[in-house]
Amino acid sequence: MIKGFLAQYRNLEGLDKTKPLGAFVFLEKGISPQPVVVGFIPVKSLDELTQTLGEVGFLINPVEGQADRYTLALPTFTLHIKMAHGYAFLQIKSEALDREFYNPDEFTSALAKEYDIAGALFLSNVPEPMRLMAVDLASARVDEQLPQKPGEDDLKYKGRKETTLLMLKQFERVAQDGAQLTIGYALSKEKKNIQLHLGVTARPDTLLRKEFEQLSKTSSQYSYLNEKSSDYLGYAILPLRKDIEQKALIELLEKSKSDVPPVLLGDDENPGPVAKMLKSAKATIEAGTLDAQIQMLQTSKGKPALIASMKISEGETYKQGQQELFDLLEPNEPTPKFEANVAEIDGVTIHSVTPPDSGQQAKDLFGDNPMIFIGSNSEELWLTIGEAESLEQLKKAISRNKIQSTPRKPGSLFLVSIKFNPLIAMIEENAKDPDFVESAKVAFASGGDLMTIYPKITADQASLNLEFGEGFIRLISLAIANRK
Repeated sequence: MIKGFLAQYRNLEGLDKTKPLGAFVFLEKGISPQPVVVGFIPVKSLDELTQTLGEVGFLINPVEGQADRYTLALPTFTLHIKMAHGYAFLQIKSEALDREFYNPDEFTSALAKEYDIAGALFLSNVPEPMRLMAVDLASARVDEQLPQKPGEDDLKYKGRKETTLLMLKQFERVAQDGAQLTIGYALSKEKKNIQLHLGVTARPDTLLRKEFEQLSKTSSQYSYLNEKSSDYLGYAILPLRKDIEQKALIELLEKSKSDVPPVLLGDDENPGPVAKMLKSAKATIEAGTLDAQIQMLQTSKGKPALIASMKISEGETYKQGQQELFDLLEPNEPTPKFEANVAEIDGVTIHSVTPPDSGQQAKDLFGDNPMIFIGSNSEELWLTIGEAESLEQLKKAISRNKIQSTPRKPGSLFLVSIKFNPLIAMIEENAKDPDFVESAKVAFASGGDLMTIYPKITADQASLNLEFGEGFIRLISLAIANRK
């Protein structure tokens, strides 16, 4: 369609289609610098371009007495042009072109190699007063949001306040220490997906640079997991601040003791099984980080198995308490049914719980007879929900984790990925927009339904990345074709 349209205009002969087009934004000098936007278009032959525009009634005329300056008369206004570096620089005000322009190739070549559409803000070129002004405006906005809201308890308020102030601090650090902000879009033929990127580069010898260097050496122990192998995958390594998250979680553990029978808690000299498990949980929290993953895999019956794991401290204590708990509960045959030692693999002892009535929603998702499998070793806690066959999926996950043939990815703090085809199958019956569901089924029929969001951190750059499989391109096309 686009090619047919351009053919009417000599395929834009005169433009250099091997180079990008775009715009520079300059800041005028002054107490309150105003932005000036100057477009640039790569020109292969000005004569050819003049002929192309002439055929549709637009004339390029040279400015008398000024070399490389032209005007282009359009229906409602006149565009002023300055030729330099093989580009036509465009602005509606002639005085905006009274400057020496950068060669766009120097700024766009790196971006053009990575993206189809991109923008970069060179923070180092922004005057310090303007950067400080941006910080002041953000700070004023935050001050409006900080007061405690009606009905908000002290713990939630403190957590929200500290998180907001941390984000403001990071914004201030980027404004002060950032060298460049980049936003980019790419349609990759090789990876068959759409890629969106938002990144910041830090200036050398700054606190932001040191922060990036430290984070680039940090990664979740589950970053070896492949998002393409799961219907859903999420992993993260999360910092726990002592006075906020640690305090809140430990208070929650202490409150939970009131619901536990004394026989399971024991005393200081003879701690019960639950007391041992809580001791490990407290040590995990006090370690200062939580490192966990959750994924959903398909069984041979087409039903999902949910698998989760988390790195724990004092794992042997937890494992001992868990074993004692299941040994104690199993002979009583209560409801739900507990069964100890149903399997063991790579040091992980696995127990099972069979709920008496899982509810219709759980049965629709996991099958008619969902079970819970739980196990641990000295380093990790594992959990699975699904039918009996999900135990085999759990064993495979534990073995993969033990082998870890794929190394951790440096700077991978978290990842979330979703395959939409299985998701659509689950919501199809209750979908509010059947037409959209049908379009999605067609778009994702041959794959390309994976959406992934993840950060990428190196010694000098941090970025947030979002990727969509090629099925989303088909979905957008169908939505356009079927619009009413």
